[in-house]
Amino acid sequence: MRIVVCLLLLSCGSTVLGQDPSKLPHGEHLPGVDNVLKVTPNVVSGSQPHGEEGFKTLKELGVNVIVSVDGATPDVEKARKYGMRYVHVPIGYDGISDDAQATLKRVMNDFQQDKIFFHCHHGKHRGPAAAAVACYESGDLSQNRALDFMRSAGTSSDYGGLWKEITEFKPVPFTTQLPMLVEVAEVESIAAAMAKIDRIYDHLVLCEKAQWKAPSEHADLDPAQQVLLMQEGLHETGRLLQEDEYDAKFRKMLVESETLSKKLKQQIEAGQKSEATKTLKAVKAACSACHHDYRN
Repeated sequence: MRIVVCLLLLSCGSTVLGQDPSKLPHGEHLPGVDNVLKVTPNVVSGSQPHGEEGFKTLKELGVNVIVSVDGATPDVEKARKYGMRYVHVPIGYDGISDDAQATLKRVMNDFQQDKIFFHCHHGKHRGPAAAAVACYESGDLSQNRALDFMRSAGTSSDYGGLWKEITEFKPVPFTTQLPMLVEVAEVESIAAAMAKIDRIYDHLVLCEKAQWKAPSEHADLDPAQQVLLMQEGLHETGRLLQEDEYDAKFRKMLVESETLSKKLKQQIEAGQKSEATKTLKAVKAACSACHHDYRN
C-alpha cells in the first residue's frame, strides 16, 4: 500500500499539490529506502537501499539504474538479482569533481529511457546534489528547479560546496571524453582522506587567526562549513573502514576527533571564540597523536 501511495506522490513531481518544495517534508520513507523524492519523471533520489526490502522497493518504483555517490561499496549482486544496474560515482561533501560531473553526464546520456535512482548514505545531501547536477546538466531541470529540489530533499546549507555546484554551475565541455561507467569505483585511501582533513585543519587555523571569520585572503572559507567538512570526513572514514582495517584504538581516535569537531562547530556558531580556539588545539593534539601512532 505504501508503494502505491509513493507512486502517486512521485507522479506529482518534486512539488506536491502545488506546494513550495522548500516547505515540503524531507522525502517519503518506504520499506528499505528513506527520503525518497522525485526529481524528474525518470529520476528519483533517496537513501542507500537497505537489504532485500530496499531493492524490492526500488524495483516496484520501476527503477532500472541505481547511481551511488556514497563511498561504500554498492551491493551489486542484490541490484542484479532485481534486474537493476549499479553505477558508482563517489563524491564528497565539499562538492562534485569535474570527472564525477562528466560521469553523471554520461549516466544521463546512456540511460535516457531508464528510470534512475540516485543515492548517498542517508539521501539528504550528496545524493540529491548529484541528481540535481545531473538533471541540470541534461537540461531536465532549470537552475531554480534544481535548487528547489535540493531544498525539498533537506540538503543542508552548511554544505556550501554542494550548493555551488548549482549556483556556480559550469557544464561539461562538449569536447570532454566522458568516463566509462563502473559498478564499483576506486575510493580514496585512508591516507588520502586524512590528508584532506589535514588541509581542512590548515583552513581552520587561518579562520582562527581571523577571529573565527573568513580570512580576507580566503573569503570562501566559512569556519562553520570547514569544521563540518572535517566532521563529515572523520565520520565517513570511520564508516567506510573495512573490518580488518586498523585497530580499535584507531577507530576510537576517529570517534573522539569527530566529537571534538562537533563541539568546535557549536562553539563557532555560538560565537565562543576563546573556547573554539581551545578546542581547535585539542583537535590538533588528537591529530598529532594519531599521526604519531599510524602515519609517522
